Amino acid sequence: MFIGMGLFSLFNLLYHWFMIRRLPSADYGHLNTLVALLAVISVPAGTVQTTVTRFSSFLRAENEPHQAVDLLRHFLLLMSIIALSFFLVILFASSFISSFLRISSPGSVILLGLGLAFSMVITVPSGGLQGLQKFGLLAFNYIVNGGLKFALGVFFVLLGWGVLGALGAVAVSSFVAAFLSFLMLMSCMQNEKKLLGGVPDSKGMKRFSVSEAYRYFFPVGTMLLCFTVLTNVDIILVKHFFPPIEAGYYSIAQMVGKIILFLPFPVATVMFPKLSSSQGQGKKKLSILRRSLMIAGVLCCGAIMLSLLFPALIIRILSGKSYVACISLVRFFCVNATFFSLLLIVLSYHLSTQKRGFLFPLIFLTLMEIGLIALFHRTLIQILMIVGIVAFCLFLINFCLVYWPYIRARKHDDLIGQ
Repeated sequence: MFIGMGLFSLFNLLYHWFMIRRLPSADYGHLNTLVALLAVISVPAGTVQTTVTRFSSFLRAENEPHQAVDLLRHFLLLMSIIALSFFLVILFASSFISSFLRISSPGSVILLGLGLAFSMVITVPSGGLQGLQKFGLLAFNYIVNGGLKFALGVFFVLLGWGVLGALGAVAVSSFVAAFLSFLMLMSCMQNEKKLLGGVPDSKGMKRFSVSEAYRYFFPVGTMLLCFTVLTNVDIILVKHFFPPIEAGYYSIAQMVGKIILFLPFPVATVMFPKLSSSQGQGKKKLSILRRSLMIAGVLCCGAIMLSLLFPALIIRILSGKSYVACISLVRFFCVNATFFSLLLIVLSYHLSTQKRGFLFPLIFLTLMEIGLIALFHRTLIQILMIVGIVAFCLFLINFCLVYWPYIRARKHDDLIGQ
């Protein structure tokens, strides 16, 4: 999985590296805005993948392959309906969306809708493969998706198709990956039935499994949606409020921040199951959280130092050109991405404790970021300052939410001791 996801991330980086060098800055701004919009809209689909993974794994462990098939069929039908609905909405609203984002071609928005539809559907077979622990097949599918996106993107853009070609590569690679993962899952489920045998449950899937699944992915989906909006909505609003050239500079500088943002992702990935397996062990949980924050902080601080010392060199390596206007933006993006990275670690801790109180400030400040950018957007630096203040406040609030129960308990023990 590390190899598969690592290659997928590498292909994605190469895709953007090629586009930022080949496309004019304004066109890359169009592409980056649509990709950010795709990331925000597809967040609930990622939550479905996590849910499918958990419950298909549970049913497999219970020797219930037929129940697992019913579970997968339920979510596949659900996601297909949602994906088709989203595509139709984007299709009919393509002119309005392109006008809002100042994109000349509605065809780019339609291709975005296709890519979104296939990205939503792929979450179910991918979650099924992960739940069945078919990690080799899942990793292979990640590699195919990322590699095809990069190869087709290069090919289409070299043909002169521009942003349409870049987004067409996203749509085609998503379709191929969705179809391939579906075939893989069908084959695996047939093998599971043969190995485990048993008689299919005539009543189909147990009702409590569905309701439990929906209860499970609500807090996870809310957290993922808010975090994705927090880290992407500025790109979309900048594209709306600023001329294409300035929006392009913002997108180029943002690429450096996204690299820093994704650095601690492996830390959060490893930390979450460790915290989940430490129920009732408060001190051990806090120890894991502290170590995770320290590792993430060291990674981010190292990246910040490089970005502050050599911003022009980094921009030139990524874009192939020296964009002087991006240098000041890069510094703000690095600091903001660090706060968001640390915030992700703390939010993962909250999810492992199954507490829901952290969702209220998260939702409130997410809406506040959108509102503040909509009201105050005189310069790009002003927008970055708003994002940075929101990120810092969220990290501070959630950090206090982690430690406040332990501080209060310690005060209570001291009073009893006195």
